[in-house]
Amino acid sequence: MKTAIIIIIIFITLCLISGQVLCVSVFGCSGGSLMFKCMYKTKSETDDQHKVKSFCRDRSCKMSISADVQSRWVYNGRFALYDDENSRFFTVFIRNLSIEDEWEYTCGNSQTRKHDVKLAVNRSRCGKSVIRDGYRGQKKITFRCEYEEKFKRHTKVFYRLNADPVHVLNSSRSSQSSEKKFNLSDSHKDHFNVTIRDISAADGGVYLCGVERDGSDHRPSETSIPHISFSTEIQLNVYSQTSVQVQAYSSKSVFITCTFPQEFKGNKKFLQRDSQKKILVDKQNQWVHYDKVHMFDDSSEGRLQVFISDLTAADEATYRCGVNIADDEDLFSEIKLTVKQVDNFPASSKASAVIGESVKLTCKFPEKHNETFTHFCKENKEKICERISSSEKRFEFSAGPAGVCTVSISNVSVRDAGVYWCGAETRHTHLTSVSLTNGHLLTPTLPPVVGREGNSSEIKCPYDGNHSTEIKYLCKGKCFTPDAQNITRSDEAHVIKPKISVKDETELNLFTVTLSDLRAEDSGIYWCAVKEAFNLPIKLMILKDVLLTPEASVGGSVSISCKNVTGQTLRLFCRGDQPNICVRDGVRVSSSNRANGRFSLTDETSAGVFTVNISGLTEEDSGKYWCAEESSGSLVFTEVHLRVIGETTSPDTEREEPQDKGKSETTSPDTEREAPQDKGKSGSFVIVAVSVGLILLAVCLVLILLKIKYSCKHGIISSSDRRETGDHERVQDSDPTSTPLYSTVQLPTIPSDLQNPLYSTAQLPTIPSDLQNPLYSTAQLPTIPSDGVLYASVSFQKHEESLSDTKVVFRKNEIDSDYASVKHNNTPH
Repeated sequence: MKTAIIIIIIFITLCLISGQVLCVSVFGCSGGSLMFKCMYKTKSETDDQHKVKSFCRDRSCKMSISADVQSRWVYNGRFALYDDENSRFFTVFIRNLSIEDEWEYTCGNSQTRKHDVKLAVNRSRCGKSVIRDGYRGQKKITFRCEYEEKFKRHTKVFYRLNADPVHVLNSSRSSQSSEKKFNLSDSHKDHFNVTIRDISAADGGVYLCGVERDGSDHRPSETSIPHISFSTEIQLNVYSQTSVQVQAYSSKSVFITCTFPQEFKGNKKFLQRDSQKKILVDKQNQWVHYDKVHMFDDSSEGRLQVFISDLTAADEATYRCGVNIADDEDLFSEIKLTVKQVDNFPASSKASAVIGESVKLTCKFPEKHNETFTHFCKENKEKICERISSSEKRFEFSAGPAGVCTVSISNVSVRDAGVYWCGAETRHTHLTSVSLTNGHLLTPTLPPVVGREGNSSEIKCPYDGNHSTEIKYLCKGKCFTPDAQNITRSDEAHVIKPKISVKDETELNLFTVTLSDLRAEDSGIYWCAVKEAFNLPIKLMILKDVLLTPEASVGGSVSISCKNVTGQTLRLFCRGDQPNICVRDGVRVSSSNRANGRFSLTDETSAGVFTVNISGLTEEDSGKYWCAEESSGSLVFTEVHLRVIGETTSPDTEREEPQDKGKSETTSPDTEREAPQDKGKSGSFVIVAVSVGLILLAVCLVLILLKIKYSCKHGIISSSDRRETGDHERVQDSDPTSTPLYSTVQLPTIPSDLQNPLYSTAQLPTIPSDLQNPLYSTAQLPTIPSDGVLYASVSFQKHEESLSDTKVVFRKNEIDSDYASVKHNNTPH
């Protein structure tokens, strides 16, 4: 306190000793502006008007502004100076005050008269800036200027920057005259209003609201000169009245958004067609319906949304989208709506997406100017198309050819069901229009359920968590429609129904219905529903039989007969690992498309089957197929397995291949009989027979030797020896070591096959446990003697206790009784 008093005393002392320098104070508002007058001549002085006027910071004038012209503002940053040639003062203006501006300034002329001005700035920010929009031709616009209550008796000032004050009124003389361009009215409490009439382009600019301070409100210790403290700065933008051409399309919709100044966000909005009566929106923040026009007054944004659906040529008109700003004054945008009949935007299409998967929707736009943007929206319960939020990351846009865009929706869920629209959006200054062009009805579905006849299947119905306490339904046919068949509901768990059980897991938002003992008639489309909040379809497919087709060869054909078990209207044949994939992507032929390349279908109604023929088979045709019957979404399947193998050769062909070279030299027996000139026929047969006999004898000797060697090595004894050693030393025939080797030698058994008169096969046993015959050999000529062919048979066989005799028989011709028999004891020597 003492310090402040000392400063004031020093300041007054300096003012007293400064001769003609006067000391005064002015007060400003932080963030606001300040205007005051500096005297540079007295009434008796008439020659000073041409002297340079200046305003300096402190006496050194390091920062200064000066003017040697009159009736014109001179600027230096935030500081300005104006010299009125008809007065003894020049005006100083300081804009956007800050605490740093608090200082002592010097003002006066360049020669004699000067005085100091002490500037004090209110440290709490009290100034504010306002932006207002007006329209050319607007009847009036009103501004509200606030002030502190202590200034309620002070003169109020409304000032336009860069020009003379346009209106200064003493509060006791406030005028309400409607004839004046500017009209000021004071509440004498905390604000005054200024109205500007008949807005023109010249009315745009910066305006200031302030009060005149004459010293009655400052500290008595300080001398104050009259000055104006401005607390409100208003930027007025004047636009031409908006008039927009909007093009829409027949049978489609149009979305129009009108934006108004924020000060009118609480005012009544309206829509007016031509010169008809205004349609007032009497409710805010909710859709108001009027015929096929819907309007939404968004008070938070100060805008009116207009949605017009099912457009026709009769909807072409000039509309006014506006807001009432006074009793007799409106602010509006003019909309000239044209409705065009086009064929390149088809009617609303239907799309289906499996829950959890993705779907793509294609949008076509009119080829217009560059400021066209993509708009994508979804109809709500009121059939209003609301824009998809940009925060919904599951929706992605991708540009295609000119006028085409694709919208991808990933991870489809129950809530995505509904009608979507694509549109071309055009933005104007205060109006945005969207011409909706393509509609898509999106139906989320659950993955198909496949059940086998006689077994059970579960139908799982997900639902939104908001419906956890509601009753859930399962219907065959869309629920809540006249044709729907109610299967069960979640509150029937206590009711015993054959074949049906239910479970409602509210923590998982899942309603599960189990159907048991399935039959073909259980197939079809079921619907999961909660009230009418949503209806979610799911297909139940029934597998009836499994049909195995015989093997087919490459290049051949195959016919598959499918039973028409249910008499359904559509029969089809498809390929795929799963029935649902088969029907969706693998249909080869159907009753509506009976021929498709190598596939064809024929109906045999009387036999209750339909037959599918596949020609020109390849190995790639092997796989799983399905015979299917469908009617109204009911699908019954028969599983078909087809195996196509490559070309194979017979054993006879295999034997002929390595001897191709000798084919021309060897003839069949029939050929030989037909050729009388072949006199050496019987001699050839004799040679062959003798050769075979010799070979057989050699084989027998080898086998006998091997047998003797085997017996010695493994201690096999005769029957007399075995009797002496007793039963406990008897060798069991089932011992795996008792049959280590066998051999087979065999001649062809078909006499006519003389291309290969002799062959032999020798091999070790492949089944070690087969020890019943540890050693045997067979050599054999054809068994049909009528051809006069010599043949021989040599065999060895071991029975459980002893080896049987071995016979060697030679026979020549059926009428020759001579034969020889040789017996060998089978006991090794």
